[in-house]
Amino acid sequence: MSSGKADYSQIAGVYDQVRPSDAPHLEWWFQRIAEVAGLGPGKRLVDLGCGTGRWTIPLAERTGCEAVGLDSSREMLEKARAKDSGRRVQWVVGDLEHLELQPESFDCALMSLMMHHVEDHLGTFRGVLRVLRPAGLFLIRQGTLEQIMDDPWHRFFPEAVTLDRKRTPFRAEIEMWLREAGFEQLEVEEVKQETYRSLADLNERMLGEVRLRVVSVLRLISDEAFARGLERLECYLQERPDDPWLRETLFTLFVSRRPSD
Repeated sequence: MSSGKADYSQIAGVYDQVRPSDAPHLEWWFQRIAEVAGLGPGKRLVDLGCGTGRWTIPLAERTGCEAVGLDSSREMLEKARAKDSGRRVQWVVGDLEHLELQPESFDCALMSLMMHHVEDHLGTFRGVLRVLRPAGLFLIRQGTLEQIMDDPWHRFFPEAVTLDRKRTPFRAEIEMWLREAGFEQLEVEEVKQETYRSLADLNERMLGEVRLRVVSVLRLISDEAFARGLERLECYLQERPDDPWLRETLFTLFVSRRPSD
């Protein structure tokens, strides 16, 4: 079992295979983020840990905002550039814990499912504050520790629980770091997302994500532990295919603002 970070040079090649860009829940998120952030022409967005541009490209296309996608994995960014047929996004290799972006240059910063990849949360949030314009918004979309502990990736793969107890913060911790970093007007919204709509969706997409080990924590457990967990999940799907728990995912949306100065 590894306690390090997942190698996205390996994940990049399979990341989008079972994560379609037209999944129904994504449209809700695109609309919600655009609405909360007030994105539109003349606004600048930075997607921190953008991966293959799954959020960056649709938000730029739908709102007309100027978008920057930042990620530490060159392989993930290569996939993002290939999908960005309209050349709507500027893709930047960078470390979100040590942002080398111009101060006060963005109206909105988005960080989706990145907290478990960050070690210095407070320092990272202070860096985000620095690159936002006065009154700029910081949006975090995250499954917090209390939300993920009983999801399929953890119930069937207990070794992942051990890892994510160290990697993933509680909601209260994220709120504390935002305030200590200097953000204000914090709003927190819990979202129950229907990630998989049907049994076919579960068999194709959920099992596809698991078998390809697209979920990063599954790359950090041993092959033996992974095989045991996959067998448990497959058996559960056969025995209880209509369990709504399998189809729903909990997230928290944190919205905070840099002071107006």
